[in-house]
Amino acid sequence: MLKYLILILLTANTAWASIGEITATTGPGTIKRESDRFDGVVGTGLEMQDAITTQNGAWQLEFEDDTRVDVTENSRMVIDEFIYDPNSGTGALSMRATLGAVRYASGQIAKNSRQRVNIRTPSATINVRGTDFMMVVDEAGGSMITLLPSCDSTGLCEVGEISVESEVGVVIMNQAFQTTVVANPWSTPAKPVTLQLPEDLLRGMLIVRKKPVYDEELEKQYPVTNLLDIDFLKFDELDKDPLVESIKNIWITDLDNMTYLTAAWVDELEKQMAQILAKWIDELGTQNQELFAVRERGLDKETNIFYDEDPNYIVSRQQGDDHYFQLNLNRDQGYVIDMVQEGFYAYGYRVGVGAGSSISINQQ
Repeated sequence: MLKYLILILLTANTAWASIGEITATTGPGTIKRESDRFDGVVGTGLEMQDAITTQNGAWQLEFEDDTRVDVTENSRMVIDEFIYDPNSGTGALSMRATLGAVRYASGQIAKNSRQRVNIRTPSATINVRGTDFMMVVDEAGGSMITLLPSCDSTGLCEVGEISVESEVGVVIMNQAFQTTVVANPWSTPAKPVTLQLPEDLLRGMLIVRKKPVYDEELEKQYPVTNLLDIDFLKFDELDKDPLVESIKNIWITDLDNMTYLTAAWVDELEKQMAQILAKWIDELGTQNQELFAVRERGLDKETNIFYDEDPNYIVSRQQGDDHYFQLNLNRDQGYVIDMVQEGFYAYGYRVGVGAGSSISINQQ
């Protein structure tokens, strides 16, 4: 009986293995793990369901798949799920940020399991497809998300893609420094705009990697050397364990570079946020005007657009003898339609509540 009891205890301990660790800090913070609460220091292991709260300092977190997350001052984040197979580089990652600013740099999971990485805020869900981003969550749960390029120390940068979803809409961002705002779960993410920050502040937002890991490992195994210096009788390959050799420590930056939190950066970011919010509020006002306006059924003589609602939304239009379309749309959704027909155009024609789907018609 004792042997079986010991086996069960060992199995339980293995299930809660570390999934990463704190690699740098600039101040205090705490980790809540089940009923325990303790201070986080460099080297502290991370586990699923850890709730992280920073105080007057920022933390740098690195996970087993080389995902890196920078959590700034006075922020809160929870690690919901982390599953990783180092042999295939696949797995799943899910986190929640509920307050503050977080920078995320993709690891192996986001590159190999692109549909299984999502970061949530109180107002939005960010689905990551092998790229970096930064998000700011305010006290009311509103989110501002900025897509960042993934860059290495040689200056080579790649831009991936993220989708930002709320309960009623989604936007996709695939250009560097595109930014959207989501005020609450029931508002459509704002149309992305590109931040126009000074170059030094834009650089301060990046998490820069060292040279590609494959090249770095090649240089370790096959360094540039003089053939006369090689001892061809020496053989030590059996001393290496390829399963143990990892690709950790691939980051070149640390938390000492906090330029993106300087007063100048914060002032500039606030100005950018104000501009984004102003555009978003204007767009919301336009949506509300069209939402609460009663659209008349039948043929609009000014635009030649025919509209009906029985049993589905019917939208049709004819331009001359050559161009005609008709849409039969589900009444459970909202639509934004852009129409271009040989000299006629109408953009942002709204049908239904919200703007969950976009339709573009181009007949030339």
